[in-house]
Amino acid sequence: MTLEKLERGIQTAVQARDRDEHEISTFLLSHSPAFNSLVRLSFERVWLARQSSALERERDEVEQDRMRREGERTRIELRNDELALARRNLEQRRRELEEMRAQLEVTKRVAEETVFEVALQRRRICEDLEKIYPIEAIVGKSLAFSIRGIELPNTDYKGFDENLLGTALGYTAHLVYLLSFYLNIKLRYPVFPAGDKSYVEDPVSVFQGSRTFPLWPRGSVYYRFEYGVFLLNKDIEQLMNSLSLLVIDLRHTLPNLKCLLLSMEANG
Repeated sequence: MTLEKLERGIQTAVQARDRDEHEISTFLLSHSPAFNSLVRLSFERVWLARQSSALERERDEVEQDRMRREGERTRIELRNDELALARRNLEQRRRELEEMRAQLEVTKRVAEETVFEVALQRRRICEDLEKIYPIEAIVGKSLAFSIRGIELPNTDYKGFDENLLGTALGYTAHLVYLLSFYLNIKLRYPVFPAGDKSYVEDPVSVFQGSRTFPLWPRGSVYYRFEYGVFLLNKDIEQLMNSLSLLVIDLRHTLPNLKCLLLSMEANG
């Protein structure tokens, strides 16, 4: 009985289902245009939502592009301002350069005139020094010269009056001192002119005792006297080298000094 009831219930349910399917089919067939419209509307809404989303993305990209363009425009304007400022500075520097060039030309002319005047002044001083301390060649003797009429031999002092040697070397030391002053050359071995008691100093001497060496033979240690004359000749060599003059023999005290004076007179 239970199975029979279940079967009858199932049959009733199947019949109800078939009836509902028939009614739904009949309804759909009778209302198919409206249903199709709803389906199309649903599709259209989905498409419209997608298009709206794409449009929003496009708008965002356009806005970002606009902002980038504005940023680029701002940077370009700033760069143009910097370039304009750089151009103004460049023009100002050019004007300053032209002014400096003009000043340089004036300074060059002044310097050339000054050099010429200094050369003339040195030449005049040299002529005056030659008048004060004339160096003359001794006739009949090779490379023998005198200063203020007193012969000064080239290193070999045997047979010469020691007092006259001290006097001649004193004159020579004073002349070397004056030339170094007017040529603005600091001597490596400072000379201290004091007549026939002049001396020269060797700041780096390895000799024991005093670093000053006499330029007079009488009463002095002879090797110190010879070394003092050597230092005096080295000072003359320094003065000649400053004028690009070649020293043939360092021992030729007055010949080298005469050559120096002649060069100064010729070239100023």
